[in-house]
Amino acid sequence: MPSLPFENTSPRGGPHLEEGKPLLTDLRSQPPPARWGVEISADAVAALIRQWRGRSFPAPRFDYPGPPSGIRDEPWFDYAVLSVSVLACLWPPHNSQMWSIRHEGQRLTDAPALFGAITRWMGNCTRPDLGSFSELGRVHADRLFAGRGVLQMTPERGARLSRVATAVTERWAGAALHLVEEAGWDGPTVVELLARTIPGYEDEAAVGGHRLRFRKLAHLAASLMASRSSTPWEGMDSFPVYPDYMLPRALRHLGVLRYSPRLSRAVDSRIEIPRHSPEEVAIRWATVYAGHLLVEALRAEGVSVTGPRLDYFLWWEAVLGADASLMGEHHRTVTLDY
Repeated sequence: MPSLPFENTSPRGGPHLEEGKPLLTDLRSQPPPARWGVEISADAVAALIRQWRGRSFPAPRFDYPGPPSGIRDEPWFDYAVLSVSVLACLWPPHNSQMWSIRHEGQRLTDAPALFGAITRWMGNCTRPDLGSFSELGRVHADRLFAGRGVLQMTPERGARLSRVATAVTERWAGAALHLVEEAGWDGPTVVELLARTIPGYEDEAAVGGHRLRFRKLAHLAASLMASRSSTPWEGMDSFPVYPDYMLPRALRHLGVLRYSPRLSRAVDSRIEIPRHSPEEVAIRWATVYAGHLLVEALRAEGVSVTGPRLDYFLWWEAVLGADASLMGEHHRTVTLDY
């Protein structure tokens, strides 16, 4: 797949630098620089607020096929941390078939297929065997993810699962429950500990004097863990929308995100956009910022909505909604960040 040429924007100094490293930029406080190729339409945001004033935004549900149905709490936390660490880049290369697996009598694709592959590898076990996952090599990764079509980065996924299982074993005494307990059952703190201690969960880019922290997989893992927790979690409503492929696709279709002509051509032509290029970072940053604008404006109108609820609504519309097939292309970046 051809790649989009991009400018080297490595910071050279200035007020945003501290000891040669850019300070963190709050993704919800400002939009990305327009020169990076993505702008937010205030008119489109206002139009959606008028349209959605009477709409309800239900809480996310993780009841799709793939994950094992009978586990909760401690074994579920291990399963979520393992699975979500590789829940990324599920789209196929150009002219290739979408990856799918056969699991429990169903043909699964996308996230259900990824979860189903992990569940299938567990066999009859009621919790993931961290030792087994720690020993994954390329041959075992090929077997774990065996199916139809093309799943990109299979060796990298196997290596990441191995590192994640090892980290949970060594840093958290063999149970992700201990991470949750140390976090005090607080969602944002769980996200922080996942990013700091579990390989693959930090998701940060430094571009053009900005250091940007996305942590899509860490937020999703925390949400998934909390969904089958007997103990209530705090702070989950503070999560932003998750900057992946489908949300910017939906927001662009709705007119909220506007791409430059150059970026539009690249996305519509399925040209790969390099990881941590200004264009790729701008798409993700603008998604979080636009989501924040929508949440705040809807709340001002008396609508009960949070970042995760808006994320779930937009994801559903982009993947399963009536207009899903009309939304055009999503951007393509080969990465295990999302």
